[in-house]
Amino acid sequence: MRAPSILLLIAALAGCDSAADRPADDFNYIHSAIIRPSCATAMCHSKLGSQGGVDLSTREAAYLVFTGRVCGAPEHEGDPPGNWVRPGHPASSQLIGLLRGQGGRYMPPDVPLPDVEIELVEQWILAGATCD
Repeated sequence: MRAPSILLLIAALAGCDSAADRPADDFNYIHSAIIRPSCATAMCHSKLGSQGGVDLSTREAAYLVFTGRVCGAPEHEGDPPGNWVRPGHPASSQLIGLLRGQGGRYMPPDVPLPDVEIELVEQWILAGATCD
């Protein structure tokens, strides 16, 4: 009887997690807590198994893929709006469409991200999708 009680407690505590509880404007956190463990796996977007030529294994590689800019490089007027991310515009960023399964295609395909993690990525994009 003790095990079911513990499982209920764990489930209840997990439900309390919200985007406000985590640093949404910190790409280091977004990459290490969400992107790397969920997307940069051996069969998906790791350095060795980069599906579609997309390597998300390091913070710098993921940032370049998402934004089309080098992490830490100054932004220039006339820079392209980004590959998968339009800084400041989560609703029109392809990354959010993939994470939310728009068009019937989810990323990651096996186990979609929890809504709270997608919300964090949306907040990061809304805040300007900075690298630092």
